[in-house]
Amino acid sequence: MGPAREAHEPGERQLAALGIPDIDEQIYRVLLLNPRSSQQQLADMTSLATARVASALRRLEALGFVGRVEGRPRRYVPTIPDVAVETLVHVRESQLLGARAAVADLMGEYRAGRQDDPGELVEIVNGERAVAQRFAEIQNSCTTEILLFDRPPYSAGPDNPQQSEVLTRGIRWRTIYSAESLERYGARAHVRELSAQGEQARLLPRLPMKLVIADRRVALIPLMLETGIRQSAVIRRSTLLDALVTLFELYWSRALPLDAQQPAETGAVDDEDRQVLALLAAGAKDEAIARELGIGVRTLRRRMQRLLAALDADTRFQAGLQASRRGWL
Repeated sequence: MGPAREAHEPGERQLAALGIPDIDEQIYRVLLLNPRSSQQQLADMTSLATARVASALRRLEALGFVGRVEGRPRRYVPTIPDVAVETLVHVRESQLLGARAAVADLMGEYRAGRQDDPGELVEIVNGERAVAQRFAEIQNSCTTEILLFDRPPYSAGPDNPQQSEVLTRGIRWRTIYSAESLERYGARAHVRELSAQGEQARLLPRLPMKLVIADRRVALIPLMLETGIRQSAVIRRSTLLDALVTLFELYWSRALPLDAQQPAETGAVDDEDRQVLALLAAGAKDEAIARELGIGVRTLRRRMQRLLAALDADTRFQAGLQASRRGWL
């Protein structure tokens, strides 16, 4: 074996995320540069006590990062890094998936021990970051269904990047959007993408609150909307949660489907009329609709009056709802 070569300095350790202590990583890096080293040689090269080197080698061997070669004194060789690291990554991923699967059982035991304590049915969460974290936890632990009222304000931006991952798990996701939640640029395109992934979406002009319900076992609802959502309540199985589920279903039955694809009545409306009605139902303003269609605002308003009269509707939302029921959207 040639002269010993130095490994990276201790401050450059990168395997801590896999649960490998700094000393173990230091020994492994030295072995990568000086294969077939003995325990004593490793102690000399790292200036570590022999006993500490011996413990590190045992741990590394158990993880598959080093192996032994025959002969005296006993010498060690490193496992190829991509094999060693990838193997351990897969092990850790399996362990994390197992831990996630245990959440439902653990929460069942948690609730069973507190079912007689009314104070455990409602938990107050303070701070926008804490509220956003609890929303993420509710999505992660969901196993069957998410019910959502979507309206401003938002704790972590209006687009929820976690939703796509939840939908890929086969979770049923129903969202009722308020008109104002679709006013921002790109909102309708984002909703179309979610619909393609499996979200069922409907629209109402206004929603009284923000709300998310997971598996009909837990809900998250802000206590105040005027000052953001810095304080929210987590509500567990109770008559209060049952009432929130009933409220969602009532609003769902009244909401306008955003993905209605029924065939239009022959000659009833043309493609541009359908686009106008869809934008009206989504709460878009006249100027925005005219700009999207490439027509003047006066021309648009004449068309809108004709459509409202044809649908016997007094408001834009009524027009959208009637158009959906007639198969015009």
